[in-house]
Amino acid sequence: MYSQTAMRQRYGSPLKYEIELSRRYGGEMRKTDTSQFKETIDSLNAKIKDYENLFLRQRAEMENYSRAKEKEISRIVMNASHDVIRNILPVIDALDSAIGSSKDGENLRALRNSLLKVLEKYGLREIPAKGEKFDPFLHEAVAVVNAKEDGIIQEEYQKGYKLNDEVLRTSKVVVGKKGE
Repeated sequence: MYSQTAMRQRYGSPLKYEIELSRRYGGEMRKTDTSQFKETIDSLNAKIKDYENLFLRQRAEMENYSRAKEKEISRIVMNASHDVIRNILPVIDALDSAIGSSKDGENLRALRNSLLKVLEKYGLREIPAKGEKFDPFLHEAVAVVNAKEDGIIQEEYQKGYKLNDEVLRTSKVVVGKKGE
């Protein structure tokens, strides 16, 4: 008989050595031992399945959380200029007033247009009013006059603006009402 060290050297790896030992001394395993191993394997497979399901649920939750945070951050970035632009609107109104009362308002009109172009890059848009159908979400009626059609805006006293599809300020308008 070989010594254990000689056997290990002869077979090259501990696994091959153990296989040879089980052939020589163990022979076949008893059926009760295999059923015990099968139960252990089944319970371990069940635990693995549970951990896989837990992993998948937590991964999905993390992806949902990540998407929600990305949406919130993009919304904050889009509307970060909200207060600044709201504070600039009176300056635009003053320019509109000066253009209306000045004989040569071309310089002021150019200044106003360039200011609006810069603000448009941040999402600011004028709300169309004169000649449009009255919309209470976009317009505020300050007066009603007789007109040929009901609900059509006749005049605009103050321009309204949207910032990224959110109404920043409603237009102050005069609405026509069909006379009888």
